[in-house]
Amino acid sequence: MSLEHLYRAPKEQSSKALFLIHGYGSSAHDLFQFASHLPSDLHIFSFQGPYSLTAEQFAWYAIHFDEDQNKFNDLDQARSSLEKIKLNIEELKRTHHLTELVVMGFSQGCILSLALALNHPNFFNAVVGLSGYLNKDLLLDSTTYSTRTRFFMSHGSEDAIIPFNWALESVHFLKEQGLDVSWHEYPSGHTVSYDNFKDLVHFIRHL
Repeated sequence: MSLEHLYRAPKEQSSKALFLIHGYGSSAHDLFQFASHLPSDLHIFSFQGPYSLTAEQFAWYAIHFDEDQNKFNDLDQARSSLEKIKLNIEELKRTHHLTELVVMGFSQGCILSLALALNHPNFFNAVVGLSGYLNKDLLLDSTTYSTRTRFFMSHGSEDAIIPFNWALESVHFLKEQGLDVSWHEYPSGHTVSYDNFKDLVHFIRHL
C-alpha cells in the first residue's frame, strides 16, 4: 500500500533523504512546514497516516480509552503502519537512488520512528525523535541494538500529552544499549519549540 505523501526535491543531485512521520490527529502537512528551513540537498518526504479521524486529521494507529480513562494503543494497527512505512521508504529509496536516510517523527510518529530504527538496525543513518518515547511492545524479538544509527531525542518538560519521564526513560534505555543518543529538553509542552527546532536543524546539518 502506497502512503500518501508530500515531496520536496533537493536543489541539486543528492542521495540523502529525510522522511517525516506526523503525530496523532495531524497530517502530512504538519512537519512538512519545516521543509523550507531544512538543508537544500535533502529529498524530503512527509507521509500521511492511513487512518482517517476527520477530513484533515489522520493517525498511524488508534488510541482507545476505557470507562476509567485508561489509554490503550492499537498495537496491531501500529505494527501494520510500521510495515507500510518501511515498504514505502524502500520503494522511494529505489526510485530516487537514496543511500543516506534520516527519519523524523513527532509524538506517535516518534514512537514509530524509534521502533523502525531498532527493528531494522543500520537502515537509517539517523533518527530525530520529537516528543515521543520508545514503546517496547513494538520491538521485534530479534532486535539486537547493533546499530550505527545516531539518535536525536527531545521533549518538553511541561508536556501534558506524553509524560516527560517516559522520554527520559527511553533515552536511558537506548544509551544502555550502547547507542549514540543526543538528548535535549525544553521548558515547553507537547510541541516543537523554537529552540528545539534550531537544535534539530543543527543536528541534521552535521550528520
